[in-house]
Parts: sequence; structure tokens; C-alpha cells
Amino acid sequence: MRIMKTLFAGILALLSINISLAQTESSAADLSTVLSLFSAHASNTGIRVNWSLDRQSPAIFGFRLYRGYASAGHFAVLTELMPHASNGSLAYAYTDTSAIPGVTYYYKLTSIGQSAESVFPVVISAAVTDPNTEAEIDANAPLALLPGEKIQLYVRKQGQVQLEQIEPEQRALVNDVLVPGIYEFTSPADGARSLLRLKHEDGFEADIQWPLQ
Repeated sequence: MRIMKTLFAGILALLSINISLAQTESSAADLSTVLSLFSAHASNTGIRVNWSLDRQSPAIFGFRLYRGYASAGHFAVLTELMPHASNGSLAYAYTDTSAIPGVTYYYKLTSIGQSAESVFPVVISAAVTDPNTEAEIDANAPLALLPGEKIQLYVRKQGQVQLEQIEPEQRALVNDVLVPGIYEFTSPADGARSLLRLKHEDGFEADIQWPLQ
């Protein structure tokens, strides 16, 4: 009987160890403990985001890179990458080729475990500059219009936003509370010039000739 009790206790101990290991492996490794670099900078093709680890972790099944238009608020998944399996490299990179010149983008990184996701607490940002549009976009303004075939409204600061065409005919394009992001509207037909009025609840107001010169 004593032998059976000892054997049973040993089996319970092994089961406890296995359950503990399974729980550890199923959760994502805390990125704060393994991440040695997380940076973003403009390149010729967009914004290049780099990160590297100081050691490999078997708890990391992949990485998820998010992008947003403000340091706090909504972030959307930009891409997912699997850990390097062949060369054992600890460095990773992704180029955001959809970045629009003049727009500041914010990025955050997570590691994916078997059943959990670990978010690195630091948000980084970068912007692609364009000599042809840099002078037209005020970095301190809560919102701006971006050059292009269609009217693109770049909102930096959440608030009540009004955008209307006042010439050649008056029509409202938007009058609503908008969160940071890019909103697209149909331009005047045949590339006709028009005068747009842009307002933000913080007091910002500007009249803008469209298309932008």
C-alpha cells in the first residue's frame, strides 16, 4: 500500500510539472524581457521597422506588427512574421511601403504565443517626408489635406471636424467627430479648381485651394 501511495504521488508530481510546462509554453514570452531593439525610420521605399531579440524564446510562435495614426487609440494589424527557423537570426525588419509622405505613423509590436499575445509597452513613430509636399503640411496642425488625385483628409487630433467646399458651389464633405486617421473624399469633376474650408474644434481653420499646388 505504501508503495502504491508513493507511486501515485510521483505520477501526480509529473502531471503537475507537465501541466506547468504546457502553460508556460502556451503563453507568449514577455517582449520586455527579450527585446533589445525596436525602431522605425523613413527609407526610399517607405518606413522601415526593425526589432531584434537578445535571445531566442521557445514561447514565441510569431510577431504581430500594428500601425495607427496616434500614440494612443486604434491600431490595426499591419503584418505578421514567423520566427527565423533556418538561420537563427535574432534581427527582424519590415518595410511599410503603404506609408504616405507627410503622415506620421505609430507602430507597436507583440509576440504571439500558443494562446496568448504579449504587447511591448513602447510605441514608436516615423514619417516619410517629401520635398514637394513638406511645405504644405503643417506638423503642428490638428488636421491637413494631402496632395493626390482624391481629397485625402489627414486627422492628427480627435475632435469635431468640418470640411466643406465653398466654391464654385457650397457642399459639405464632413461634419463629425473623427479619430486620427486618413479619410478620402471625391474630388471635383474634371479636376476643376475649388476652394475648401477646413475646421477643427480646437479653433484651427484654413481655406485651401484644391487641387494643392
